[in-house]
Amino acid sequence: MAITPKDAFNAARDIAAHAVEKASDIVEDASDIIRGDVSGGVSAIVQDSMEIATHAVERTKEVFTSKDEDAETEGA
Repeated sequence: MAITPKDAFNAARDIAAHAVEKASDIVEDASDIIRGDVSGGVSAIVQDSMEIATHAVERTKEVFTSKDEDAETEGA
């Protein structure tokens, strides 16, 4: 199964939406740092950043991995 422009667009939109959501969390974490919780704020920023990257990789992998190939592998 080939990659369709619609699938690629939907994945890009999903990745962007997730990144914006996590970016708002990062802003909140930065405010924790300003209030004095440096360790907790930095830890949360790193965690949120890793979640953005992980989501982007997983979603991209879904687009490039077709379900037909998975079915062929299971049937073999």
